[in-house]
Amino acid sequence: MNSTKSTFKNEMIDYWSERSETYGQQHQEELLGEQKRRWQEVIVDKLNSSSTPVRTILDIGTGPGFLSILLAELGYEVTSIDMTTEMLTQAQKNAGDLKDLIQWQLMDAQELQFETEQFDAIVTRNVTWNLENPEKAYQEWQRVLKTGGMLLNFDSNWYHYLYDEKVRETYEANRKKTQELDVRDYYVDTNIDWMEKLAKEMPLSKISRPMWDQRLLQEYGFENVIIHEDINNDLLSEVQKLNFQFSPIFLIEAKK
Repeated sequence: MNSTKSTFKNEMIDYWSERSETYGQQHQEELLGEQKRRWQEVIVDKLNSSSTPVRTILDIGTGPGFLSILLAELGYEVTSIDMTTEMLTQAQKNAGDLKDLIQWQLMDAQELQFETEQFDAIVTRNVTWNLENPEKAYQEWQRVLKTGGMLLNFDSNWYHYLYDEKVRETYEANRKKTQELDVRDYYVDTNIDWMEKLAKEMPLSKISRPMWDQRLLQEYGFENVIIHEDINNDLLSEVQKLNFQFSPIFLIEAKK
């Protein structure tokens, strides 16, 4: 089993490494567009609601650095991790003059190399769905948060359409609509066959979330676990909303 897991992890690294350049460009476009302000407003509103001041933030699975960059710009002390060197390279490129204000580390989201109770807050975007062991990841995230710390996990049921025919119908309709309106289809830049193959090995692809996450986080000792479902209108551009109608973004807000 360990050999199988290792093989899966290596293939995930290969996939995201290959996709890093196009994904990095996508995040750069978001940083230059309306999405940056939208994300900052939502995140800052949540961080300001914390009963304890937030200074140090861990961005888990940063990819091309979107969350790290917008938070560093606002003056937070950000540590940013990803499991692929190529993604961290893209993130630092996107960060520009903010690059040296962020601590970049190559690290697995499921095996954090930090001290217990080290961070005031954790943010993560589109990470949990593609983890091999999300239960272990959540335990690690709880461990490195300070007491009173906040977790903000933005995610979606990105490949649940592999197991739900109604969701697949909406997914296909979204692809068709982008063609009809002659707007960008975000899935053109992906190796969809490869990703679907990997998604079938991911435990969360079969699960309609985020209620699963809420139950697990409460079991692990998080308090005030609040679910914000379908926040596409708060975060996405019109073209993104058209692309991702089949799989709305949700926010899991939890405090330790």
